[in-house]
Amino acid sequence: MGVWGVAGLYVAGVIGAGFASGQELIVFFVNYGAAGLVGALWAVLLLLLGTGLILESCAKHRASSYGQLFRALDRKLSILLEGLYGLFLLVGSSVMFAGMGAAASSPGKDLALRICSALLVYAILRGGVSSVVKVGGWLAPLLAVGLCGVAVMHLRQQPWVRPGPMGGWAALWPALEAGTLYACYNLGFALAYLASSSRYLTAKGQRWLVALVGSGVLGLTMLLLYFALGTLSVAQLQEPFPLANLVRGWGNTAVKTYTLLLWCAMFSTAAANSLALSSWFAQLDGLNWGAAALVAVGAGLAFSHLGFTRLISLAYPILGLAGLWLLAQVVRDAVS
Repeated sequence: MGVWGVAGLYVAGVIGAGFASGQELIVFFVNYGAAGLVGALWAVLLLLLGTGLILESCAKHRASSYGQLFRALDRKLSILLEGLYGLFLLVGSSVMFAGMGAAASSPGKDLALRICSALLVYAILRGGVSSVVKVGGWLAPLLAVGLCGVAVMHLRQQPWVRPGPMGGWAALWPALEAGTLYACYNLGFALAYLASSSRYLTAKGQRWLVALVGSGVLGLTMLLLYFALGTLSVAQLQEPFPLANLVRGWGNTAVKTYTLLLWCAMFSTAAANSLALSSWFAQLDGLNWGAAALVAVGAGLAFSHLGFTRLISLAYPILGLAGLWLLAQVVRDAVS
């Protein structure tokens, strides 16, 4: 367990549908050309610092859920923040359940795949925090190595062509803003499962090692995919799953393998978000862990019927701003 399990849960939780499909990387980095590379490096630095500070705040206040951390950071607004954040987590897990269903080839199979995925998440949650951390530790290397492997193999066949010049400070500033929003958006989601699993990190060195390892793995994967996506045409970048273009020339088996990798990415994020919701629900009177897990997964499955695209457009931009507030709060907490 310990460092590697928590770091694995962190990586597996961040690599969700947007990351593994390539959509996030295009919107936040690739669209900015060469300046996007600077934005990506800046985002990795913020992820490193933000993750370490969140874990330090959890240790300082002995918080084992996002609700406890919110109460420690801002007691006056904690009830409002807990409710809003719980809603965002619910939408986040609903997006993943909807995405996992969308991997099916027909509407009937879509529903069946969503239900089966939700049941699998619930089965893992029944084992408690340690069970989810273990699964995250197994899936993180699979996701990172798989996505890095796709990028490297593609770049060996079709080297990256550097986009136009940075364009000076005028182009660089928007790229840094995008990198900031990207890091804060992911830190906003990561807070939940970092708080739920922080109990396994008893020393300061362990907490910062999780931040270093987790952010380093994410950063390497982001950069390789940034270069690989830079080889695609504008039309290919506008597709729902642009990363699929990297493997289409390798045969049907490669496409199916990538689809499985994408499903695993969405599954790991759904499990991480459901873990955080279960931890919060379990603190309510009358709910044991099994009931809390059932409510968290059941609600996520119910909201998934709203659809993948609609859910993303509704929640993700707002969560980026919420993450910016969170980063400011943990920085203030660290220096106070």
